[in-house]
Amino acid sequence: MSRIQLLQLATSLVKTHGFTRAALAESVLLLPPGQAHPEPLSDTAVSSLFGNGDDARRTLIHAWLDQGIRHMGTVPSPTLKSVLHARLQYNEPVLQHLPEAFALLASPSSGVPLLDPIPALKHASRIADESCYITSDTSVQLSWYARRASIAGIYGASGGSILIPV
Repeated sequence: MSRIQLLQLATSLVKTHGFTRAALAESVLLLPPGQAHPEPLSDTAVSSLFGNGDDARRTLIHAWLDQGIRHMGTVPSPTLKSVLHARLQYNEPVLQHLPEAFALLASPSSGVPLLDPIPALKHASRIADESCYITSDTSVQLSWYARRASIAGIYGASGGSILIPV
């Protein structure tokens, strides 16, 4: 069992457990027969493998975001629309957990709890850049930046509506 394998298994538990230490702890229950544990990981083991406190949750969130990027690349005959649609569909099963996840990413690990917009901007920019890469975008110079900025804005606006609690 490796840390990466447990993170991959834990991402499948996000739908039911959210981005929690419990999802990380229970990931060992999903290991193949012969490797599976009879009980979840202890809190100490979760901290040792994934980080203390909320850092473990941040590790799970980043693993889930990375898996979403990989999912975008599985679209057959990719167009910008189909790639972004695939990403938004990837988000759907965990929509209820995303506001808390992005709030956690926007909060500092220590110190005064000021919200940092950089993680959300970085995420939207990464989605835009990966979308352009998957669709073989050939933009150059200023149009390269303009294209990615507009896609990031569109993705951010479409995702922004899911992050506002009703």
